[in-house]
Amino acid sequence: MSKQFSILELFKRSSEFLTKKGIVSSKVDTEWILSTYLNIDKIDIYLDRKYVDSESQINQIRNAIVRRAKREPLQHILGSVEFCNCTIKSDSRALIPRFETEVLVELIEKRIPKEFNGRILDLGTGSGAILIALSKLYPDAQCVGLDKSDKALSLAKENLKLNECNTNVKLCTYDWHLDSPPEDNFDLLVSNPPYLSQQEWSSCEPEVKAYDPKDALVAENDGMLDLETILRLSYSIVRKGGLVALEFGTGQSDRLCSLSKNYFRSITVENDLAGKRRFFLGILND
Repeated sequence: MSKQFSILELFKRSSEFLTKKGIVSSKVDTEWILSTYLNIDKIDIYLDRKYVDSESQINQIRNAIVRRAKREPLQHILGSVEFCNCTIKSDSRALIPRFETEVLVELIEKRIPKEFNGRILDLGTGSGAILIALSKLYPDAQCVGLDKSDKALSLAKENLKLNECNTNVKLCTYDWHLDSPPEDNFDLLVSNPPYLSQQEWSSCEPEVKAYDPKDALVAENDGMLDLETILRLSYSIVRKGGLVALEFGTGQSDRLCSLSKNYFRSITVENDLAGKRRFFLGILND
């Protein structure tokens, strides 16, 4: 017979183990693991006095905790992440959707009415998180997600199915450095492209360096190359008066605004949740 553990005892043992392994978010991560594998609310970890006597559940939790101790991202262990009220499957095929990027979707939502029925382009769609969130916000719009990685596109396809996206969403292979510009014009271009410098990459946490695709994060020219390329591309594929919405990195705001000032009638730079300049929103000249 397997040993019984109270839920709270499991939590304490697991979080203490992760703390000893240097996991800063040990308590939060343990809450997620226990609530997922025991199918309970997080508050029940502290209130429920029941014992866990299922050897299968205990082994699942133990394996998940060990994986996290080895710095595997929590999102990969759990298999998915919530993004703008959508469940996004997450693995090493694409960049893990970040909570901070939800702000970019919210900023777009403030600028475009729900009845919008134009064309949306997500460049570097990755897991499809932004594309799926926008397709839910604008069900009458035509949404296109492009990425150079076939692996990322396969994950995005699975996420489209998981979120029951309808026929208004399309995925295609595209490399903005090598391929000709898309022939269609778009009303909204959104992108969270690679924008880290090699130096910034070197100082990233092990979870990022070992599990996120490097080419989805790092760009040449001090992290600016992909942003510059996308801006130039937007001038030819976004309709006059259309919106370009980009996520960018630390210290890149002034360079982005300088590059684009002659092509946009309106440019707004918004902060992320930490108060850092993070999002570029520009309306192209008429």
